[in-house]
Amino acid sequence: MYRTTVGFVCVMLALVAASVASAEVYRWVDKNGKVNYSDNPPPDANIEQRKLNDNKMGADKLSFETRRAMETFPVTLYTNPDCKEFCDKARALLAARKVPYSENSVVTQDQIDALLKLTGNKEPRVPVLTVGRKTIDGLEPNSWNAALDSAGYPK
Repeated sequence: MYRTTVGFVCVMLALVAASVASAEVYRWVDKNGKVNYSDNPPPDANIEQRKLNDNKMGADKLSFETRRAMETFPVTLYTNPDCKEFCDKARALLAARKVPYSENSVVTQDQIDALLKLTGNKEPRVPVLTVGRKTIDGLEPNSWNAALDSAGYPK
C-alpha cells in the first residue's frame, strides 16, 4: 500500500513538473512602469509571450559535449574590420568544427588596449582566440585545435 502511494505521488509530481516546464509566461510593463510576469495574459494588449524553456541560442540542438564545453570553456574570437583573409579562415575553422563562439570586433582604442592586455603584446594583432582562460594570439590552426580539443569540443 505504501509503495503504491509513493509511486502515485512520484508520477503526479513528474506530470506537474512536465506541465510547468512547457508553460507559457507573459511579460508586460504596467502603467506605473512595473515589470510583471504571469502565466495569464495581462488585462490589456501589448504583451510579450515566452516559453519557460525558450532557448534563443539554440543550445538545445547542440550535442551534450558541445554544451558542456561551451559552459566551461566559452570561445571568443577577436577580429577587426581590416582583417579579411585570416579572420575568414579563423571563422571557417570554428564553423568546420561547429564550435559556438562569440565574436568581438576590436575597433576603438579601449578595445585595442583590452586586447593588448589580454595577449600581452605591444602591437595589436588579430585574429585572437580565447578558449576559457587560454588565449591564442594569431591564427595557428594546430594551437587552436589543440585548445578546442582539450576543452572538450567535438572534432
